[in-house]
Amino acid sequence: MNTMSAISIIIPTHNAEEYLAETVNSLLNQSLPPLEIIIIDDNSNDGSLAIACQLSGEYPALISVYSRKFKSAPKSRNLGAAISTGEALMFVDADDVLGPNTLEALSEALNTKQAGVAACPWLRLEKVGENWLARPASCAQRRPGQDALSAWLTGWYYPTSSILWTREAFNKTGGWDEEATINQDGDLMMRAIAQGIPFIEASKGVAYYRKLPSGQESVSGKGKTLKGLKGRIHVLDKIARILKEQDIQKNYKDSLSRAYRGIAEDAKMVDKNIYRDTKLKQKKYQPIFLASIFVKGTRWLSRYSTGIRGSKPTPEEFQEKVDWLNDMVIKESASLPAMSKVKDVKLPMVSVIIPVYNRAHLLHRSLDSVVSQTFKNIEILIIDDCSRDDPYSVTKEYNDSRIKYIRQKENQGVAAARNRGLREAKGEFVAFLDDDDEWFPEKLSRQVELFLQSPPEVGLVYTGVETVMDEGHSEVQLPTERGDVYRKLLIKNCIHGGSSTMMRRNIITNVGFFDENLVAIEDYEYWLRISRYYYFDFIEEPLVRYHDIRAISTNTDVRRSRNFQANLDARDQFYVKHQAQMKKEGVAHLFLVQSANRHMAPHWNDMKSARRLALKAFFYAPTSKSTIVALAATLFSLKFVNKVKTVIYGNSRAKKESIGT
Repeated sequence: MNTMSAISIIIPTHNAEEYLAETVNSLLNQSLPPLEIIIIDDNSNDGSLAIACQLSGEYPALISVYSRKFKSAPKSRNLGAAISTGEALMFVDADDVLGPNTLEALSEALNTKQAGVAACPWLRLEKVGENWLARPASCAQRRPGQDALSAWLTGWYYPTSSILWTREAFNKTGGWDEEATINQDGDLMMRAIAQGIPFIEASKGVAYYRKLPSGQESVSGKGKTLKGLKGRIHVLDKIARILKEQDIQKNYKDSLSRAYRGIAEDAKMVDKNIYRDTKLKQKKYQPIFLASIFVKGTRWLSRYSTGIRGSKPTPEEFQEKVDWLNDMVIKESASLPAMSKVKDVKLPMVSVIIPVYNRAHLLHRSLDSVVSQTFKNIEILIIDDCSRDDPYSVTKEYNDSRIKYIRQKENQGVAAARNRGLREAKGEFVAFLDDDDEWFPEKLSRQVELFLQSPPEVGLVYTGVETVMDEGHSEVQLPTERGDVYRKLLIKNCIHGGSSTMMRRNIITNVGFFDENLVAIEDYEYWLRISRYYYFDFIEEPLVRYHDIRAISTNTDVRRSRNFQANLDARDQFYVKHQAQMKKEGVAHLFLVQSANRHMAPHWNDMKSARRLALKAFFYAPTSKSTIVALAATLFSLKFVNKVKTVIYGNSRAKKESIGT
């Protein structure tokens, strides 16, 4: 059977001198050797870095060592994934080991899936006296017939050291959530399965998950602390949201209810507020009485009619001496200075995503502005959405190793192109640039500087924009909204142009990707979703030049019409998707009024649709001044509407109000 042989192993380390050599040696003894082993030392203050460097010195073509102060295993793993070159990835903890045929077994299983993830059986390592013994996996049982995601939600799992990813599958998840403080591997795997990434369970190979001796606490052992409880809720809330967005939450209500109940029980003696909140969530997902009886009955029958009580790989009384591990010689620390073998890590890096479609003639202007940035640590991802012209030849002219050209297999739209860029991006930050816009030289450096001064709650930074109009003159739009802008974005888009934005890449592990089903305003909808969980900030100066290219269109009126219709259709989609939150925030009528005004624009004049939207807005807020004016505009003459505005707003405000803008 063919195998996926190009496997990159990433090992995050922090004070792991006692076990690191054993872990690496178990990888060196594989029947299918890895392509590379990347060790990311996260500010260890023991001999971990020295041991890693010694191993790298003995196997320089295979082992590379990086050092960075992260204080975060997910950040170390994301860095390792970004600098790795294999077509498959495995993230091995520095205290775990693999059986000799594990990579081969996982590779054979994974080869059947183009973009999947495979897991092998695992055992728990426990130290008894001077020997390490293999014991059964220490997790909840998986019920017969229970799918992997439902089981994972309720305590069954595979540890990360037993899992092999195709690079494509890993990229689709968005990577490790750097905000997750606990259950980090569960978060990654559940996101993958919830998003439809194929999950294969291999029958061969074995990973050994080390149970640390007394006094050495693992991350998972902190799950019942206040911080641990909050971390578990962060992950569970996210998975519940993803299931809802995928429209499959109804299939997992029982599992979600049980998962929240588990957190509530652990929180009972720790924090009353967490206990109360999680109990409410438990009841929200708890099946109705008859359905609950059916679920419990089915569960009982599946257990006892067949005599099977779950799927632990081995009986509880099982144990065996792991001779090859007990006999392994731990290498002495290197005598050379540790940093002599450590490779440089240049962070932060900005990934610049430029979608292009049939506008190769404009790409020079955008690329010139990017390569001229004063901030140099960038990668430039040109995502060609199956253009009929030749943007590739334009990129080749630059002879810049930072430029990566990626062509989509078929035209899928700008949202899909940006998503492809997000999945390929390796930078800590991501900036978007349309192929017909350009940046001022200080744009990236100013945004990175602001991010580095900001707390992690700030997820997006945008700038002012200079717009070059059809007639040749320019206008400047300055930003005004910062902090919590979610309620404002529910009403209208306060960010002028996606080319002004920069965001933390880790956002996608919580928010997801651009909505590829929207026919327009996909960027506005994405900013809205980001703002629900992160604060925004801005740089007031215009650092982007937006070009209105309608003037050079050969069929300007048709182009305007198509764009405007797409915008209106997308606003309908936008409203359906977010109306629950709009109603909760009390702003649904204001968004509908905005849409009604667009239908009343002089060059569109669709009064029937405007009236429908205005009536709906009036239904939600019959005393709102804006809804009264909008409804009047769809029913009466302009002269009468002006009188209404004068009565409502007064003379000065009425003069400024206009319908159809």
